Amino acid sequence: MTQRLYLEDPRRKTALAAVSGHASGGFLLDKTIFHAADPRYRHAQPCDLGHVLAEGHKLKLDRVFWDAKGRLVHKTSGPLPAVGAKAQLHLDAPRREQQARAHAAMHLLVAALHEQLGLLLEAPAVVGGGEVRLTARFREDPRAALPRLVARAQEMAATREDVTALWAPRDEAAKLATPQDVALDAIAPEEPTLRLARCGARSVLPCDAPLVANLREIGALKLTLAQARRDGIRLGVRAAAPP
Repeated sequence: MTQRLYLEDPRRKTALAAVSGHASGGFLLDKTIFHAADPRYRHAQPCDLGHVLAEGHKLKLDRVFWDAKGRLVHKTSGPLPAVGAKAQLHLDAPRREQQARAHAAMHLLVAALHEQLGLLLEAPAVVGGGEVRLTARFREDPRAALPRLVARAQEMAATREDVTALWAPRDEAAKLATPQDVALDAIAPEEPTLRLARCGARSVLPCDAPLVANLREIGALKLTLAQARRDGIRLGVRAAAPP
């Protein structure tokens, strides 16, 4: 099992690790700073990138992912380091920070959508470039609902509340979690505990991603996409870095 340093210290940019195995065309580490979205949590986003120094090679990360056996695999453009080799990990920190802002914004958008009695039609996702995509149905005209949705999420971000994480048994998680459109029983169903992210007072959702430390870091939210679909609206929102 890989120790996920990105959950323990999301601000960490470097670490020393050891190669613990080979799998799925890449290598495993005893610990890592590189996040890959756990598909069991239903919050997709692009993996972290960066590079690994091992056995005299600078290995650029092409992909980090969870394989079918639940192993966190690192794939690079260079040779596979030997099992037992020491590895120096270097995170692409600006990319991580951009993803963290967008992911926290996604939690606020889900909370704002439920306040408006809207309905998520598919799992939301961070798609890169600091942007979030959601498909939703609104009770009112989307032309009025969408600006209000983004403005409400921006109001939540402006509270400058802290973002914290906790692990909770499932029965406790059910009491703490705010409304979402994926049943808790469908999230990592084989796990006795869930990791929850509390984004201020309005959002507590299951989440395995490194997020910002405070909502003020989200910055300005901008509606970038409003595409009509037969059953709803596909929308995109970008989180810009605060000045």
